[in-house]
Amino acid sequence: MRAEVAYLKELKALSQKADRKGQSQTVQTLRAQHPLKYLLHIANLPKSSFYYHHQDRPDPDEADKALLVETYKRHKGRYGQRRIAAALDWNRKKAARLMKQMGLKAKIRAKKAYRHPAMGEISEHLLKRLFTAEKPNEKNG
Repeated sequence: MRAEVAYLKELKALSQKADRKGQSQTVQTLRAQHPLKYLLHIANLPKSSFYYHHQDRPDPDEADKALLVETYKRHKGRYGQRRIAAALDWNRKKAARLMKQMGLKAKIRAKKAYRHPAMGEISEHLLKRLFTAEKPNEKNG
């Protein structure tokens, strides 16, 4: 019972997702106080899933992440996932996934309001709806 209460408190405190990885991280933190067998039963987590998420595997995207950050910084954060993917000749979805994992977002330039200087002035009605011209450039002047 204590293991169950501790598991639920830890899950809430860490605000982990209820996916297998989050569950296994919660179980790992409580492993020192309670037997693993009970924690896995409470979390309804298979032992194989627990050990799968706690393997020391190297990140396959480590070199790509470094390259992405270098490109992002070189362009001063102005490049989003599409332009980075094009610059590195990658798939756009891979660039988007890695940028999301690392929390990188492109800076979006603020649009500047433009008001035409002559706006609001009413021009003279020079043609008075006489659109027909006898010779070229008669009405242009």
